[in-house]
Amino acid sequence: MELKTEKLLTGSVYSRHDGIPGFDQAIYSKSEIAFVGAGGLNGESGEGTTRKGIGAAHFLDGDPVEVSNLNRQYFGEKDVGKNKAIQLIRNLQKLGFMGTRLIASPLFFQEAIELGLEIKPDIIVCGVDNNPTRVFVSRYALERNIPVIFSAVSRDGNQGYVFVQVPAGPCFGCAFPDAINDHEYPCPGTPAIKDILKVVAGFVLYAIDTVILQRKRNWNYRMIQLAGFMDDDKRTLTLKPDCPLCSPIRSTGVTSHGLV
Repeated sequence: MELKTEKLLTGSVYSRHDGIPGFDQAIYSKSEIAFVGAGGLNGESGEGTTRKGIGAAHFLDGDPVEVSNLNRQYFGEKDVGKNKAIQLIRNLQKLGFMGTRLIASPLFFQEAIELGLEIKPDIIVCGVDNNPTRVFVSRYALERNIPVIFSAVSRDGNQGYVFVQVPAGPCFGCAFPDAINDHEYPCPGTPAIKDILKVVAGFVLYAIDTVILQRKRNWNYRMIQLAGFMDDDKRTLTLKPDCPLCSPIRSTGVTSHGLV
């Protein structure tokens, strides 16, 4: 399914972007993002990119909207029982002003690839709640030289992280080696709350700009703590030559692309 946001005749709606160092509206509005997941994390990030005038946003999710999603995700009561990806783009269509193409595939990412859907955006944003999908996305992106931004939040609603994978740098497996062999999916009813989703999505939106534009970033891993009892963590993780996820792919001659 595909929809388009309204395109205003005047350009003044984006005039406040003009003074942001490194931000280029013309490039941003020609760029395409694939969002793996259409729930709390990517709903927030998708709302932000739509308002900022991204060229195209493709959402993939096989889940239906549940009543328990309504306290924090971009859905209303009328959406319950319907596919998340489709209902999300219907709701986001009202929020953009640059003619953004909003595309929905009512499939999980692995299913879409198995069915032969070739997804080659400028960047992938992975906002799911399980490591099997993250590992699959990491491998898929490395094989095609596509940058990925991973995000997640903790069960207590206090912590979240953002990790930026680019073909020349460390992969998801380098950053989270224990995740490679984690084949579990979380049980339904995992705690979740709006505030941490918004905070993490802000870092995702900024990271997107650093990959497709010229905004500056000196980290590829960022962990955020809301409560303040522990400090936030900012790092530049490095490539692990023996990583079982990416080293077999790199040995085949994958070229470098993007920022580390």
